[in-house]
Amino acid sequence: MKKVLMLGAGYGNIALLTTINRDVFSQAEFSLINNTSYHYKTIALHDVASGKHDKSVLFPLQEILDERVNLIQDSVVSIDSKSVKCVNAAYEYDYLVVGLGFSSDSFGIPGVGVYTQSIVSYDSAKNIYKNIEEKLQAYINDKDSKNLAFVVCGGGFTGIEFAGSLAQEIKKQCETRGIDFSLVKIYCIEAMPKILPMFSENLMQLGLTKLKELGIIVLTSSKILECKMGAVVIERDGKNEEILANTIIWTAGVKGNEVIANSSFFKSGRSKVEVDSHLQPINQENEMNNIFVLGDCAALKDEKTGRFYPPTAQLAQQQGEYLAQTLETLLYAEQKGEVLQKELIPQFEFILRGSICSIGAGYAIGVIGTKEVSGYIANMTKWFIESKWNYKIGGFSAVFKDD
Repeated sequence: MKKVLMLGAGYGNIALLTTINRDVFSQAEFSLINNTSYHYKTIALHDVASGKHDKSVLFPLQEILDERVNLIQDSVVSIDSKSVKCVNAAYEYDYLVVGLGFSSDSFGIPGVGVYTQSIVSYDSAKNIYKNIEEKLQAYINDKDSKNLAFVVCGGGFTGIEFAGSLAQEIKKQCETRGIDFSLVKIYCIEAMPKILPMFSENLMQLGLTKLKELGIIVLTSSKILECKMGAVVIERDGKNEEILANTIIWTAGVKGNEVIANSSFFKSGRSKVEVDSHLQPINQENEMNNIFVLGDCAALKDEKTGRFYPPTAQLAQQQGEYLAQTLETLLYAEQKGEVLQKELIPQFEFILRGSICSIGAGYAIGVIGTKEVSGYIANMTKWFIESKWNYKIGGFSAVFKDD
């Protein structure tokens, strides 16, 4: 039997494995390597980091997948032409699907890797929440104002969603601990002239207004020069200044998984592999006709704009659903002894259905199709979209999972 090896249990590979015709599990050996026993909803990790949610974002893989899929809990180290090297063993493949997710990108800014935390996994989000609790308790003991200061570096989706959730959750914590919330300072620092640059000026202003209502200090046109122990150094209005805080969260940039950069087999940039419309690597020195890359590790260009698609859960899910059909076609052809020409396989086409950014509980802004939405309607739409994913992988009970 052919060996289909899949790396990572993110949106792409989970969409693939829950979409594909299950008959193929009897025609090929499917194995999924992941460093945990669960899939987590990346788009909800900001709420884990703030303390709003916890285990409701986790989905045990054994409950999601067909029992014929071989689950391997291991950490991938590198990839070559015939096998994948992991911490505990090496695994051979006939077909490989790389969906390892993202890592934080410091852009070479001093101190980012040492003095900041990033929301890159469930465990990292839990660590951020633990740190927040520790700082609040520390303030009770030492009255150091830096323990009540929180800096979010980056005004994109993750930064804004986390800042909004953080403001609401810290207010609850302050009430519980007897801390005056007016002493808390939450900063959101963005190098560009405006936050959420993917949205219109109207939506951006709505988002900015909501952030300010929540008490968040938004600093735009503020270039981060350095992160230090207890401070972020920025350049603003031609002057350098320090923002003092003992908690610094880095959301200013992500790249593909470090495994890609560590694999000399691939030619890559920012830990991403450029792929064609069949999600196969291009501009490589080696033949890779049996390899597919999706999600955060894939650099896929929009032919209409000439720019690369930004990595989103929506994109990864559609890529996974597309690859489910592609693998079905390839495996059925092999079973019949046929060799399919690549030109006969349909190409991947991304359909952008919308984009919604939550800013605290009960409020969101975004675009559905071509229509701008905001407030409660946008928030409910976002909930519905996320609930569809829960239902797809876990049924009705997963829509209302408890923490």
